[in-house]
Amino acid sequence: MKDEKQEQACWLLLTFESKLSKRIISDIIANWCRQRSGTLQEFFSLPAQQWSGICQLDENTIAKLKHAGEKFADQIALMEQLAERGIHILTVLDGNYPRMLKSALSLPEMPPVLFYAGNVDILDLISVAIIGSRNAVEESLAFTRLAAQYLAEQGANVISGNARGVDRAAYEGATNSVGWTTVVLPEGILKLSKAHMSALQPKIASGNVLLMSQFHPNAQWTVSRAMDRNKLVTGLARVVIVAESNTQGGTWEGANGALRQSRPLYVRQSNSPALLPGNTALIELGGRPLYWPIENTEEKSSIEDVISPLLESELQKYIPTLSTQISQLLEEQRVYS
Repeated sequence: MKDEKQEQACWLLLTFESKLSKRIISDIIANWCRQRSGTLQEFFSLPAQQWSGICQLDENTIAKLKHAGEKFADQIALMEQLAERGIHILTVLDGNYPRMLKSALSLPEMPPVLFYAGNVDILDLISVAIIGSRNAVEESLAFTRLAAQYLAEQGANVISGNARGVDRAAYEGATNSVGWTTVVLPEGILKLSKAHMSALQPKIASGNVLLMSQFHPNAQWTVSRAMDRNKLVTGLARVVIVAESNTQGGTWEGANGALRQSRPLYVRQSNSPALLPGNTALIELGGRPLYWPIENTEEKSSIEDVISPLLESELQKYIPTLSTQISQLLEEQRVYS
């Protein structure tokens, strides 16, 4: 256990204290840890001059590593603080590092370290990310709650990004029943407020909620971290649902990122597509429509209202319910799992 804690402390040194680029960090992991099967404890214990020969590091990089190594005791103290709060660490070389993330990102893009609280095994379920605007309209929030609750009831793991709006609605929908959900933070895991952590703790303890962050435990929220968080949200998922998006901003970038990660992208299509230009644009880029709300033409009192949709699209009355659409989505993912 002591050796494990010291090794994890060295991962914190390399990832956060060295101030090195993602590319250099990934090169060290690839050259030393993977090719030579060395530990980071062994790496940091080497004479500095050997770093240059092993990993072709320049003087500036070596100076940064030496400076990082001086903070080893601080990382051990941080590890103890995390352990006291029930927070665990995964490194990119651990066997239970999320396999979906490995399939979505290259080594330089993968977070070398993940912090989590809860049951990490729920990521092995069919995981579905629901993303959307912080300022979504109520119709989109209602869609999100219904979709998240239905997914959870069907045994899926619902992933969201811990912001207001769609993220919050996804969490509420998933936890409305006995289901599973993963909350991915746009900040350090120790920066979550005590009130928020206390509210999550019972569901974390029961194994229904997984809390995860890729950032230093004490990192503050920033726009750039929120954007990086989106890559983790979609990368952990097998499929991504967009509730509401503009044609720019975090959700738009996250949805396009999901397409680049080769994730099936499902996008809410409402009865008024012009009100959701981002959703319409995403469908044009390859997103698959999820129709909601679904008009029931039998309840129309006006003949014009009944006939017009049929003239515009004969398929309008055959659009399946939201639960049927999501069932088909899940079945498709089970076939490919």
